[in-house]
Amino acid sequence: MLFGVKIGNSTLSIAKFSSPIERDFELIFNSSIEGLRIESLKKLLLGEEDVVVCSVVPSLTEEFVRVFKDSFKHILIIDHKLRTDLSFLIENPEKFGADRLTCSVAAHELFGGDIALVDAGTATTITIVTEKGEIHGGAILPGLQTMNTSLNKNTALLPLISLDEPISLPGKNTDTAIRVGIVLGTCYAIEGIIKEIENTMNTSLKVILTGGNVGLITKYLKIPHKVEPYLVFEGMRLIYLKNIKFI
Repeated sequence: MLFGVKIGNSTLSIAKFSSPIERDFELIFNSSIEGLRIESLKKLLLGEEDVVVCSVVPSLTEEFVRVFKDSFKHILIIDHKLRTDLSFLIENPEKFGADRLTCSVAAHELFGGDIALVDAGTATTITIVTEKGEIHGGAILPGLQTMNTSLNKNTALLPLISLDEPISLPGKNTDTAIRVGIVLGTCYAIEGIIKEIENTMNTSLKVILTGGNVGLITKYLKIPHKVEPYLVFEGMRLIYLKNIKFI
């Protein structure tokens, strides 16, 4: 039995693998981190042997370890020091997000080749991983909901809107105009950045899309791409196997 705990800026998710050597998992928890108490997870996690944690919120990582330090045989916290079979061609690898690293491991092993990994969450990130397993860096944009919230909070009249409704061009009212700007603007940014990176590196990139906003992005992204919504959990499983001897 293995649990994968993903602590993001907006949500906390837990996957349960019946065996670490199998890809299949069950998503047993997914909730906003706002107001969430780590102690409340004990009813889901207590008594199991191993857990791997991919977190981008250090304070919650520390709280998780404090609460569960005596509950598991292994608590593996993902960071750049672990064995991943990837190499860093970036500055300050210690600052590279654990979520980007984890998804990069999964994308490299599942798809191979030169990859542009797009993770559409609280932030929208693009990570370049080569066929040789080299992380070359990428780009970071505000996520869709982050832009939506920012426009609402930093203006007097712009509303917080639903991003799920259909888009028509040009936007004929405020809600539609915001939706066009946020969703299509993000898609065009992704396409343009990837194209420039391909030109710079003189390569063709496989585009892999993951993260909580994949459903919105994939509708309007014109470049060929594969959708893997739960890539992070596959990466967590693979990193666990690379670092913990499983019998």
